[in-house]
Amino acid sequence: MNAFSRLWLKNIDSRRYAITRIGFALLLLSHFVHLFPYRDNILSNVGMNNSSAAIIGFHELTGGTSISIFNYFESSTEVTIILIIAIISALILAWGKWARTTLFICFFIQLSLIHRAPVSTTGWDSILTNLGFILLFSPLGKDWNPWNLFKQWNKNQINLRASQYGLVLIQLQVFIIYWQTVIQKMGDQYWAKGESITYFLLSHHGRFKGSWPVTWHELFDKINYLILLVELAIPVLLWIRNTRKIGLWIGIGFHLSIAILGINLALFSLTMIVSYLAFIDPWPAPYKLKSSTK
Repeated sequence: MNAFSRLWLKNIDSRRYAITRIGFALLLLSHFVHLFPYRDNILSNVGMNNSSAAIIGFHELTGGTSISIFNYFESSTEVTIILIIAIISALILAWGKWARTTLFICFFIQLSLIHRAPVSTTGWDSILTNLGFILLFSPLGKDWNPWNLFKQWNKNQINLRASQYGLVLIQLQVFIIYWQTVIQKMGDQYWAKGESITYFLLSHHGRFKGSWPVTWHELFDKINYLILLVELAIPVLLWIRNTRKIGLWIGIGFHLSIAILGINLALFSLTMIVSYLAFIDPWPAPYKLKSSTK
């Protein structure tokens, strides 16, 4: 029980939840703004398919039942209003006002996006949904907005604490994402043979066109396997306090490289970098603080 309590119920500075909440809210804001120009094509009844077809398609793809607000409000105007509500809710969530309510609104709209247009779902859609679900049942550091967090960043005597279980769940999610990715890649012939990076850079996903990757293919073949090792190592380095800074620098550099070399992968990279906030502890010293559920 002591080991269980230390892992899941240890009291930590609630500002850790605040920086995670703010980062996640700004990530949601970027995601909703990114989707806004495509809202009619993928979400409305004047787009690629109507709600009836979307419900059938979701069931065929997942075997589940489509739960989406866009199945009932699917005109162009209604879809626009819903996304505007999502954008406003993300901004309010970042500030900390009505945090639980605005988080639920953002989560439900994000879930609705996936259920309404499963074919257009991206890798970061699933990560956003999972992180949002975890935060729904976690402390949110709602007493902290970006302004007072900045003003009191260096103060140690803060009397607001919370159990760390929510951050631990996000940390475990990061483990699963990276290690599951490696397992899937090892089942792919291009990754197994060391050819994946060269083919990726030559494809329409590569940002810099031309045959230049062929010239460097021997180097890229080695980088192919190095990436697998990096993806295995990042969550371990982040988990261990003494190696956490190394893990942060490697992870951030890795995902910035993906965003630079690949097209339309910036939001994925940003999503993974934001998930690192669950590991960051700017206030590791012991505190003599009062307990709080905030």
